[in-house]
Amino acid sequence: MPKLYLFILSFFYVGYFKYAPGTIASMITAFFYFFIPSLYLIQLSIITVTMISGFYLCYIYNTQIKKDDPSFIVIDEVLGMSIALFMLPKSFIVYLLSFIIFRALDIFKPFFISHIEKIDYGVGIMLDDLISGLLTLFFINIMLLYSLI
Repeated sequence: MPKLYLFILSFFYVGYFKYAPGTIASMITAFFYFFIPSLYLIQLSIITVTMISGFYLCYIYNTQIKKDDPSFIVIDEVLGMSIALFMLPKSFIVYLLSFIIFRALDIFKPFFISHIEKIDYGVGIMLDDLISGLLTLFFINIMLLYSLI
């Protein structure tokens, strides 16, 4: 597998951190996302590029290496966190709650998320985090709608 693919899958080698690489990748994504302008096209472009490259590279990895979800692959956390923060207000508390909810969903995999992770060909690697990101975005928007945060 080309080193460039591993570089992207590991989010610039963040995935090779010894402890909690997914959490660190999510934290870095949230930090940088805070400074990305709240323009629909910019944020949607970031999500689209991350999603396409992530699904493609996870497919390549899974078909060549035959491992389901190695810890060094954190491009899925980058995608999920990016979706979780899509067009949200730039507020520390909103970003912190989004981070906490996303990581809880990603780690504990409640509902049907644990089943999604088992989908073959690298799809499950990305799809469980995509769903976790969408659920997080939904929960945060509900909280914002009812002025709970």
